[in-house]
Amino acid sequence: MTREQIIAAYSSKLERIEASRTYSDHAKRVMAAKAYKEAQAALDQLRQGEVDSISTRRAQLQRRMFGHPGTADAQTVIARRDANDRAAKLDDPRVAQEALQTAQMEGDDLMAQAIAARAAQSGWSDVLGSYAGGRPGFQEAAEEYSQLPDPDNWQWKFHHTGQFMAGAPSNLRDAQPHEIDRLAAVDLDAPEDAA
Repeated sequence: MTREQIIAAYSSKLERIEASRTYSDHAKRVMAAKAYKEAQAALDQLRQGEVDSISTRRAQLQRRMFGHPGTADAQTVIARRDANDRAAKLDDPRVAQEALQTAQMEGDDLMAQAIAARAAQSGWSDVLGSYAGGRPGFQEAAEEYSQLPDPDNWQWKFHHTGQFMAGAPSNLRDAQPHEIDRLAAVDLDAPEDAA
């Protein structure tokens, strides 16, 4: 279901609960709390699915731009870590540009990728442009990557989470979250003295 479908189904359920002449006010509050918790759980699952999808796509694009897709043997993994460590120590775009040219001349793809990743993190567009020049598909991947939100950015996370919040039912607007949780846990089929 989409966000809109979840909200529409939730709103419809709340309207039916409120319009019922069969249920007591207490039963309506319990049913509304259950509907709210159910809708919020569905929205949370949908939101997390979007976050996971964005994170997965960003990782795929990063591998396409700066690494090797798929698995690597132990020696390659060690060489990649070494290249990443050396690239992380670069703090000047001119030095990084020289190191990139040397790596490319020597055919050291792992070092070139590590330097390019460092350049991307530091905003060294000239260095990144030098790396991207001879790599088909790099520019497209970089553009797609730059258009995707960063799920770890707190501002994006706050805004995105806010889009997946179910509004509290009108008969529970004054209730605290723990009270809604307590109401949602009530079993209306249980005998009254057990409730």
